[in-house]
Amino acid sequence: MVNILVVDDEPMICKGVATILKQSKLDINEVFIAYNGYEALDFIHLEKIDLVFTDIQMEKMNGIELIENIFLEDPSIPIVILSAHGEFEYAQKAIRFGAKEYLVKPITPPHLISVVTKLLKEKEEKGQRFANWEGSRTLPGHMTHETNYFLNELMTGTIHESEVPGIRETLEDRMNGTYFSMLTVKLSLERGGIHDQEISTLKDRNLLKYAALNIMEETASQWSHLVFNNHNSIFTLLLQITEEESRGSMRVNQLLMVAQMIHTNLQKYLNVKSQIGISRIREGITQWPVIYKEALESLTCCETNKGHYMFYIEDKDSINPNPDFTRAAVDEANNRIVYETKVYIEGHFCDKGLKLQDIADAVHLSPNYLSYLFKKVMGTNIWDYVTKLRMEEGKRLILTTDKRRYEISEEIGYESPEHFSKIFKKHFGINISEVKQTGT
Repeated sequence: MVNILVVDDEPMICKGVATILKQSKLDINEVFIAYNGYEALDFIHLEKIDLVFTDIQMEKMNGIELIENIFLEDPSIPIVILSAHGEFEYAQKAIRFGAKEYLVKPITPPHLISVVTKLLKEKEEKGQRFANWEGSRTLPGHMTHETNYFLNELMTGTIHESEVPGIRETLEDRMNGTYFSMLTVKLSLERGGIHDQEISTLKDRNLLKYAALNIMEETASQWSHLVFNNHNSIFTLLLQITEEESRGSMRVNQLLMVAQMIHTNLQKYLNVKSQIGISRIREGITQWPVIYKEALESLTCCETNKGHYMFYIEDKDSINPNPDFTRAAVDEANNRIVYETKVYIEGHFCDKGLKLQDIADAVHLSPNYLSYLFKKVMGTNIWDYVTKLRMEEGKRLILTTDKRRYEISEEIGYESPEHFSKIFKKHFGINISEVKQTGT
């Protein structure tokens, strides 16, 4: 049975969609309702969500921001955009960021049910496309062995401005934009395949690499890109980034989202573990060798941070600006960052709309690496820690003041008393009224 989350700041839309889904013959366990993106993220953190419907234009956090945050948590969750007429530009962007469908309000029950049926079936059966990984050795349509060799040669030297037109022509103008980034993906091929078996022959290893290459291709299909094989079990994904995506926090989140999806899909469909190094976004083809070097440097950080499978180059600079740092010095720097993170959270956990991005910005790390570091040092994830502080403060206010539920929920950062009550019951296992009655 599946859990579905419906997000819209219009209660009638939420309740209407929820009613249609509950009355359908779909195998649905529960339909959760959130009236803004922040409430939606609480459900993502606390419940197993199999499908999300979200409005695109919402106050406080729009649908694009919500999609970014969901994909940083779990890129395998299918997302459907609910939108009004005239918002097609936003819907296009949402689809580029990973949304699966775009539905225009008002939505008819048959159409809604058919979309849910299709997406849940796709989610369940997607792995079958890669199940026969012993199949033929097929390269993506744009990639030849000559192109692979050409790209490797480009990355290991320097590129002069005068060479750029010839490079574009050789690559058939596939990469004709301005901003670029690279992700270097190292595969662990000791085991893998649909049956998670030991890989003992060269033939099986090569065929698994072709399957992995095709998964990387499909994952990056919404972006202009090239994937090429470096050596052994290392692949590089060259991404073309739009000018809008090269700015602000979206700049980092976009790259982390792609890396997260690649890692998840390789693990889910091929049982292949991977490590991924991520470069900065830089301007111009002449910078390709630079971002290639950054991606490789980031990849080496995965080796020294066991349990962390993706690394962004600016995180490396933040935690280890001195390459001569000892392991003990690095551990000390990590503990200091986690301490600063705790201090920030303890001073801001009651802020309405607090996001992981806000916490990461405060300590100058990417959300992904900070989450890894916090869990490693503290033994709990960041959002569980935020929720724990909120619930403890909420319980204290219930027991020691005469404030009403809506006043307490407002004070500890929740948008609605109903949402606060749901999280409270989930956290403590009892209702607010029971706490008042027992005094404990």
